[in-house]
Amino acid sequence: MLKYILITVIIMAFIMMIYIAHENRVFTITRYKINSNKLTGLNETIKIIVLADLHNHIYGSDNETLIKAIEEENPDLILVAGDLLVAKPGKEIHTATSLMKRLSLKFPIYYGIGNHEYRLKIYPEQYKDMCERYFGELKKCGVHILDNKYEKIQIKNTVLNIYGIEIDKEYYKRMVSTEMTSQYIESLLGRLNEQEYNILLAHNPNYFKTYAKWGADLTLSGHIHGGLVRLPIFGGVVSPQVEFFPEYDSGLFQESGKQMVLSRGLGTHTINVRINNRAELVCIELGSKESNI
Repeated sequence: MLKYILITVIIMAFIMMIYIAHENRVFTITRYKINSNKLTGLNETIKIIVLADLHNHIYGSDNETLIKAIEEENPDLILVAGDLLVAKPGKEIHTATSLMKRLSLKFPIYYGIGNHEYRLKIYPEQYKDMCERYFGELKKCGVHILDNKYEKIQIKNTVLNIYGIEIDKEYYKRMVSTEMTSQYIESLLGRLNEQEYNILLAHNPNYFKTYAKWGADLTLSGHIHGGLVRLPIFGGVVSPQVEFFPEYDSGLFQESGKQMVLSRGLGTHTINVRINNRAELVCIELGSKESNI
């Protein structure tokens, strides 16, 4: 009897290993339609691709599969919600820079900072010239780095303000909840124009209520990796900050008329596990409530 139980356990473990390996090799496209009365003048939608938490993951040779999927969507903008690479001393940066270089030939890219990019900046003694090389390569190919900066763009007869926030390391501490105020965001990004549509690239979604209070109409986030393992009804199990069943795990969230799209991300690191939690490429279509598109 014990022999059969052991064989069953081994077979189940083998099947689970195959399943996890498969989940780490494929991604899905998740689509959202968001309308706002601030998007005046729009007669067609603005298509946005959101990239988050790639962590040096590769889909096909040199990310050909991922690039093809993005090209087929033909977005107006690509917005990065952080962590395209892995912050480890001596780790390669080619996967992320190659992807950005190839996509930048066809699409404008605005890049928000995640905790992995932030680590490269604040620990130069550990990462040597990794930060300088990485951001240097991105700037060479015209990627707009939004490290506590914003850019106003005119697109399809309307205005978008795209902000990227780079928060201090205390807001990423494990097993600790650090309060964030809208005054803190204002100290980094200033005040926004509430008459225009404001997009915030904020890697950590835990502070969505504060982002909304500051005035971000649409927050784009990642960081949580969908909770690694997703359970029916309960959702994501654990966040990178070791928070069990986090309030924000993936999907579309609402707060006081503001919205957040939280990506499950495209890769993993350290714990390379996804269960019922397929990686995703996020596609958002922004439209005007006035023209009902």
